[in-house]
Amino acid sequence: MPIKTTHLLLGYAVVAGAAAVVVVPAIAQDSAQISIRSSATATPSKAGTPAHPRGLSIRAEAELLFPEDIDPPVVTAIEIRTAPGIDWHGEHFVKCTKATLDHGGPRRCPKESIMGTAVATGHADTVAARLKVVFVNGGANTTFAYATLNRPARIRDTLVVHSTRFSSGPWGHMESVAVPHDLQIVAGIPLALNRIKLNIGGKRYAKDYISSTACPSGGWKYQVTAHTTSGDQTAANVGTGRISCTK
Repeated sequence: MPIKTTHLLLGYAVVAGAAAVVVVPAIAQDSAQISIRSSATATPSKAGTPAHPRGLSIRAEAELLFPEDIDPPVVTAIEIRTAPGIDWHGEHFVKCTKATLDHGGPRRCPKESIMGTAVATGHADTVAARLKVVFVNGGANTTFAYATLNRPARIRDTLVVHSTRFSSGPWGHMESVAVPHDLQIVAGIPLALNRIKLNIGGKRYAKDYISSTACPSGGWKYQVTAHTTSGDQTAANVGTGRISCTK
């Protein structure tokens, strides 16, 4: 059966590893045969320690794979879990507010609060669409993703990415974001993005915004859950994998 692809907006903002480390593709299928595939690179290659965390710069991609005979899935929310050893530290760096972003965009925020960018391209029906995203530090447990779309309609929206730390269990950290309705359906048409490039962290003024503190045996385990709708069907599509690292 032919397969189409559509990339996940913000799909792998927090999956971090070592220098030139490629994430093992993660594939998960549900009853509609939707799957997730992702890749990422990060620098540096050696993990830090709790006493001396090591900052990370991350480049990442993620995509949904689905059969041609279903409606292109629309992503409504994303959750990314990582094993202990990777963390975010927005509380230590310059921040901006959602109100500032809503009224003036990233240009109104302090330059030192900008933590990364992403560009996604695709279509809404036959109209080409290009979505630009700027990641802005919101302080402890919060990152803002300011999204700009010009076609097929002009949309500016601030997405709130929430960070959660776990004190026990297999996961040490989770990033979660809900995609607002105006970035799911544009002018009455589902927005299907099929290309994304993402770069976050490692800024000269915020080197430890994302950091590593350990390299678990077998590498960093991760899990991505993409909540989607396709026609009248909803699904939670899960992908897992590991990222190699060195101590």
